[in-house]
Amino acid sequence: MAKRKNTYTKHDLRRKIESMEMALFNILERVATIERVFNDYLEMHGDEDKFKEFLNGKYKQPEHKQSGRDTSPSV
Repeated sequence: MAKRKNTYTKHDLRRKIESMEMALFNILERVATIERVFNDYLEMHGDEDKFKEFLNGKYKQPEHKQSGRDTSPSV
């Protein structure tokens, strides 16, 4: 007896894509809500500037050192 292959119709695919789209929308909505609540919390405590300084210190990108080569385009 041959094993039957699962086949998907275009309607099955459409339903799955719509389901994924709704899940993504819900995730984006939750992230936006968390962001709004966090911003309101910082505003309530007046810690916005202090928090920005903290983040800048913690995640500051190291400056690139000059390699001695000229990277400007040749003219």
